[in-house]
Amino acid sequence: MKTKLFFIIGCFWLLTSCTPQKKIVYFQDFNPAQEPSPDFEMMIYPEDILSVQLFTINPEAMPGLSANFDKGLVDNRTFYEKGFIVDKSGYLELPLIGKFKVDGLSIAAAKDSITNRFNQYIEDPVVVLKKLSFKFTVLGEVAKPGLYYIPNEKMTIAEAIGWAGDLTNYGDRTDIRIYRKASNEKLTEIKLDLTKTEALTTYRYLYPDDIIYVKPIRRKALANINPALVVITSVISTTAIVISLIIRTNGK
Repeated sequence: MKTKLFFIIGCFWLLTSCTPQKKIVYFQDFNPAQEPSPDFEMMIYPEDILSVQLFTINPEAMPGLSANFDKGLVDNRTFYEKGFIVDKSGYLELPLIGKFKVDGLSIAAAKDSITNRFNQYIEDPVVVLKKLSFKFTVLGEVAKPGLYYIPNEKMTIAEAIGWAGDLTNYGDRTDIRIYRKASNEKLTEIKLDLTKTEALTTYRYLYPDDIIYVKPIRRKALANINPALVVITSVISTTAIVISLIIRTNGK
């Protein structure tokens, strides 16, 4: 009786604690011949913070924007302090050329627009435009959840998860959720399966302010009740031993 009870408990433990390998391995259906997704293009939206540098023959003429090539200078200002903010209506205001709309433009298109405007006042201006407000959030079953700022304008899903220290053993690789803010300020939800190659193709790149949520697998809930399960198992085992001794005693 006791042996059968331990066997049943052991089988239950194995069934509830093991995770099939097909739910753990990334990109299982990878095919080298598969066509990649279109290249990512950074867009500008209201409340973005932009770095605008203007290189001219005479930098002193535009101290608010002009830059030089002195590598010894260190700028310790925050993004907010050294950037220009796109207002809620999608307009950017710069010295000399005034206020103009950049909402919905790519970084390349906005750079061309700024350069053309400065051409009216400055000879051969060189404009360097960067987006400073690229951040994303990773929540759930990852090693290092949190808010991350990145120093470039491209970030893949795989890279973002790498920044967060990869998924834990309890992270559900088949059901990753990405919450993305649309132009109308509404959130859209993207469901992603990291065991499929679409994580490298269809939804390859993150967008600024994306939220990645990694759901826990069912085994996480069972792991949380493991201490209670151990106590219950011990009580059942002890009870089984006592009953066995009573039966043997009465049999004699």
